[in-house]
Amino acid sequence: MNDKFVNLFENFYKQLSELNKISAMGPFVSLLNDPQLNINNMREYGNILINYQIVLNKYLTQMINSYFLALDKVSEGLQDKDSDEVRKHIIDSFEEVFSSMFESDEFSINYNNLINIIIDLNKSYQKFFDASMPFVGRQSLSKEEKDLLFNNLYEIKKLSLEIRNKLNEKNDE
Repeated sequence: MNDKFVNLFENFYKQLSELNKISAMGPFVSLLNDPQLNINNMREYGNILINYQIVLNKYLTQMINSYFLALDKVSEGLQDKDSDEVRKHIIDSFEEVFSSMFESDEFSINYNNLINIIIDLNKSYQKFFDASMPFVGRQSLSKEEKDLLFNNLYEIKKLSLEIRNKLNEKNDE
């Protein structure tokens, strides 16, 4: 019975150590520290992703429609032309359709919305990243942060030594 408890405790301790290794970097630490803040950040980030998808769909739809319009224009004017005239007709058709699309107000609005949403997406991601990894990006920690970190490390070391000593005592018995 006693050996089962010791084995179970050792297993739990190993798993806890592995979990600590995983959570040392990345958003996991932030989720543990302030889950409500990060849930709100993730919700905001999700909403921005949905808006990005909507704006990107509008932009791509306009590009695809222009492409098919240019193909229709090319197919209408290919009768009885030699290869050089066909090449010029294809270039002129695509240039005319895409030039008119690029000059349109609708394209300007869609492109502007796409650029703005990409900027918002990057800002939101940066905000989440900054909240997740507060020490990354700074050259050094403040004195208070270092003291807190060393204090926590000391406490962890002290606890792990106590646990190891208890386990060794149990093994010796």
